[in-house]
Amino acid sequence: MRILVVTKENSGVGYHRLMLPIYFMPKTYAMFTDTLTEEVLKDGYDILLINRFIPEVHIDTLKEYKEKYGFKLVVDIDDYWHLDSWHILGSVYPTEAIIEHIKIADLVTCTNELLWNEIREFNTNVAILPNALPFGEDQFTDVRTDSDKVRFVYVGSITHEKDLKILQFPFKKVLSDAELKSKVNMTICGLDDPNAYSRMIWHKMIHCFTAGLKLGDVKRALPVREYMNFYNEADCSIVPLVHSRFNSMKSNLKVLEAACKKIPVIVSNVPPYDTSPEAIKINSQSDWYREVKKVATDSIYRQEKGLANFEWCNEHFNLHKVNEIRKQLYQSV
Repeated sequence: MRILVVTKENSGVGYHRLMLPIYFMPKTYAMFTDTLTEEVLKDGYDILLINRFIPEVHIDTLKEYKEKYGFKLVVDIDDYWHLDSWHILGSVYPTEAIIEHIKIADLVTCTNELLWNEIREFNTNVAILPNALPFGEDQFTDVRTDSDKVRFVYVGSITHEKDLKILQFPFKKVLSDAELKSKVNMTICGLDDPNAYSRMIWHKMIHCFTAGLKLGDVKRALPVREYMNFYNEADCSIVPLVHSRFNSMKSNLKVLEAACKKIPVIVSNVPPYDTSPEAIKINSQSDWYREVKKVATDSIYRQEKGLANFEWCNEHFNLHKVNEIRKQLYQSV
């Protein structure tokens, strides 16, 4: 089986949904490119694998390529194509282009049942391949540094401003608790501020998570092949999420990332995190302060929750297991 993968080199989505799975999946040959051309297609491939759509190639041209070169098109969908009204990309998101690519795909893969149900409206040949990680391999080992403080980490992008706002008042309460403040460090990771607008959004996010840097610090974005280094200096991951239709169709990747390091993860008790049995779930604003304090002050609780999360994730979201299904699906088309 020869597979051609089209994705951008430093795309987080491309890394987790295309590059990493294909790298670890048994195959005859795989080629990765960021530009689809006839020159590349002439080498002959059984499968063309993309995420959502190819912006540089018109849908009619892609249909012609399919007919001319005889490959099967596999389109991976990791998010819902109708964004929340407040999403930073809402006004420019290529919703129609994504739908058109779904329609012509020979196989569509997605991360969860909610997405699966939406995709079936446009293409009935759709299967669920959850996000998964090669626990203990590559950058996904349990290597961590030691610290006198209990380190809470958030790893995300500029698109999560509204999610981080959830923590603004609970973390002010952490700040006002002198004993707790002395025990913890809050680090927000992924800073990328190429323009004034990005800097403004990041300033707000940093303020919410670190109480204006009084509780912790900030780390700049890393390349996708190194981003797990953020968790090397973490004892617990924090994952706030606004409940919305778009967010409900996300994957539980942040739970899996915490599992790699065998650290606990505190999440908003909303989809997709509500189905993670070993995550520490938050139902109200007051829960954030209470659970942060419990994790920070009870080392046995912290260790037990981290190990339990790892064991559950390794059982259900191990990349090698998911890749067995992925290979069967690809061979079926």
